[in-house]
Amino acid sequence: MNSKRRDMPGRSFFMPSNISQAERCHCLPLSSLQAVHPQAQDEECVDIEKITPATPALNAMLRARLASFFPSSTSLSLLLLHISQLEHISLSQPTTFNKRQRYHAPPSFLEQVLANVRRAIRSSEQILVDEGVGAAIIFPDVDQQGISKILERIYHSVSLLQAETVIPPLKYETDVVMGTGSYPEAGGSLEHLLHHVSVTTRRFTLPPAITTQQWAIDTIQPDTEELTIARVPNIHDNASSISLGVPFMQLPSQLPARLKHLIPYDIALQLRCAPVGRDHHYLTVAMAEPSNSASIHYLAEITGLTIFPVSCDISVLNTLLANQW
Repeated sequence: MNSKRRDMPGRSFFMPSNISQAERCHCLPLSSLQAVHPQAQDEECVDIEKITPATPALNAMLRARLASFFPSSTSLSLLLLHISQLEHISLSQPTTFNKRQRYHAPPSFLEQVLANVRRAIRSSEQILVDEGVGAAIIFPDVDQQGISKILERIYHSVSLLQAETVIPPLKYETDVVMGTGSYPEAGGSLEHLLHHVSVTTRRFTLPPAITTQQWAIDTIQPDTEELTIARVPNIHDNASSISLGVPFMQLPSQLPARLKHLIPYDIALQLRCAPVGRDHHYLTVAMAEPSNSASIHYLAEITGLTIFPVSCDISVLNTLLANQW
């Protein structure tokens, strides 16, 4: 039997979301065929090393979208992506309470992940986005062998992300997990396909951004459900190169060639800065004076990009600036 009518390709479908970074992750497998502890929803997210979960809203949206494909005589593959962050545990807490809970990530981080995902797939693929939580991608006419190759491309692209260059830099250990499934290889029904795609195939973990300063992060308060963050200077910090309130970044030994043209060398030398990362319209710039608002405004004008300033080791910055570009 021929497949039913399919929707127009090349579209992303977004679900409105009021999910905040402080919301607990209670995501579950797409299919009831997965065995989940009955109290998992009250205790913690499922084991992401084994299960790639989704919110009930994304599950419902995906099922509704897939209804137009079944029954089908052609291949169909899915990729499910889920993001969660582990809370910080204060060392002052009693050991019995040191159970790390999972929370949803900010929507901005998912957007940066999906920007890398889109570089590895065709623009015509249908992406269902659950803001701050994850996404599902439908691949019509792609079999199990095909989705395996696509998964490797996507994983390679996403793994290029770094905690320091994500905007803003990550403050929490963040897991990006992926699962894939193919019809008819996974089984002859939609439920079997959803069961198969919920099995974690790839997992990518980003640690908090590495700095020479340490973050003191209080646990989430039940009444406010907000994260309180305070920066505690390390006794080894170099006061001349570290600005309080500005993230610190360890600089590479050389600048990427694709970034050098964004800031002319004479201006970089004058402002004592160097472009070290870019994501869409955000440009991460290492600066000797990262709190100099005039310099930041000027860089934004000449680049046409939003400047994200970071502090750095001044000696390393001087070494980079010693090589003209």
